[in-house]
Amino acid sequence: MSSTMDVADAVVIGSGPNGLTAGITLARKGWDVVVLERNATPGGAVASAELTKPGYVHDPFSAFYGLLHSSPVFRELKLDKRVAWAHFETPVGAALNPNNGAFIHRDLRRTADGLGEDGEAWLELYTWWQRVGTRFFDTMLAPLPSIRPALRFLRAAKIKGAIDTARMMITPVGEVARQRFSTLAGQMAFACGDSHTDLSIDQAGSTPMALILAMLAQQYGMPVPVGGAGRLSEGLVSLLEEAGGNLHCGEAVTKIVVERGRARAVETSRGRIVRARHAILADTGPRALFHDLVGDEHLPTRFLDGLRTFRYGTGMFKVDLALDARAPWIVEQAADCGVYHLTGTLDTMARAAYEGAHGLLPAVPLLIVGQQSIADSTRAPKGGHTLWVETHVPPSPKGDGGSRKKIEGWKSAREPFLERVLARLEEHAPGLRDHIVGSHVRTPADLEEADPNLVGGDVGGGSSAIDHQLIFRPVPGWFRYRTPVKSLYLCSASAHPGGGVHGMAGRNAAARALKDSHRPRGVLTTASGARRVPSRPS
Repeated sequence: MSSTMDVADAVVIGSGPNGLTAGITLARKGWDVVVLERNATPGGAVASAELTKPGYVHDPFSAFYGLLHSSPVFRELKLDKRVAWAHFETPVGAALNPNNGAFIHRDLRRTADGLGEDGEAWLELYTWWQRVGTRFFDTMLAPLPSIRPALRFLRAAKIKGAIDTARMMITPVGEVARQRFSTLAGQMAFACGDSHTDLSIDQAGSTPMALILAMLAQQYGMPVPVGGAGRLSEGLVSLLEEAGGNLHCGEAVTKIVVERGRARAVETSRGRIVRARHAILADTGPRALFHDLVGDEHLPTRFLDGLRTFRYGTGMFKVDLALDARAPWIVEQAADCGVYHLTGTLDTMARAAYEGAHGLLPAVPLLIVGQQSIADSTRAPKGGHTLWVETHVPPSPKGDGGSRKKIEGWKSAREPFLERVLARLEEHAPGLRDHIVGSHVRTPADLEEADPNLVGGDVGGGSSAIDHQLIFRPVPGWFRYRTPVKSLYLCSASAHPGGGVHGMAGRNAAARALKDSHRPRGVLTTASGARRVPSRPS
């Protein structure tokens, strides 16, 4: 295969939301940017497709974007104008049992009233969130150390409030829920978001994500792009191209060329070589980046030792259903709920998390059920609806938490576990099976095959455990997007601030690359060698 040579200021590997955000950020500063994507379409785990039947639009991976709406990326890229968004009056719910649920409504007073005797506790928590919590969240999203966001947080919280916040964040979410709420409804409305992580409700560090998701559901809801998640990726691609960046799909990067300790170029499966004048940013998993693309010989032993400790969380078992009617939930309010968590009690959540973390298929899986078509009628033909279902499972199961029988991977477990998932849905929505007109199932291995960043089906880019956050992500001491190879930056969910579609790893890594480049402002160099003045201030 003959090779071609190109030159750019920066090369971005991968066109997930972080890669695209990084590319947009650099291109808007006048850099020549080339984004290389292995798949035929861009977006990574932000995509949509007719997986079941014509006319039914499903989100194969991520689906709900409250995190993004709270992110500086959303404001800076004006994604409220670039993408059409649909909203739910009841964004989040938690099923306490088939006959009862707890719900977070867009209307704060309605949420409080629905939680009964825990209504005042919810109002108190949300008041704290607006005054202090949002500033803490800004600190969590920013690069480390984040001086300005931290000062804003400290001014709002004061010393005692900062200590109380830190203590709450490292306390297991189950304990925080029991301390703050006296009813099961209040506890589950607060804690159900933990089902989006690989952590048990009794693990230290399980509170932040549950708290953030609950409060963002109250503040922003659970917005979905009209027409499917792929519309968000299309919006990001258009922003990249408008800023002057170039996207090439079907170009899998096979090697990063390292010369004298610096990343100089990438090679692709098509024989293309793209040299980078200033930076290469990788929206990939750390092991794939360093072991496969860079090579261990270019990395210090201490870094390789740290990389060996990096671990992924549990995987996802993903089911997409096409229905000819709304799901017949027993709980009336669930019919209008964007994301309905079939969690049960805190004890049920703890058991399922334990089983998944120990290689067992959960006996009672915690189902996260998305109903995008309730808010977005473009997702299904008239009268039809979609269900987006996912649940945490072992990447490769060794046993069954229900029967205690041994299992050898997903080949034999796929259909029985699908039956368990459908049976759990049926418990809460009797007669659901009669309305299923199409289905699509993916095991963790299937998810990884579709997107190699989802290692073992982990949609978070690495464990949510406390020892994999902040200064420990991805490797202790390498938390500011730089790597031991000069000019090479990690900008995926495996870098701080971690999983979820918010674009901050891409934004923060791009800012680091810009700072490291020490380039003069004003006159910039294009890939062709010409000099031009950027249209936007740099």
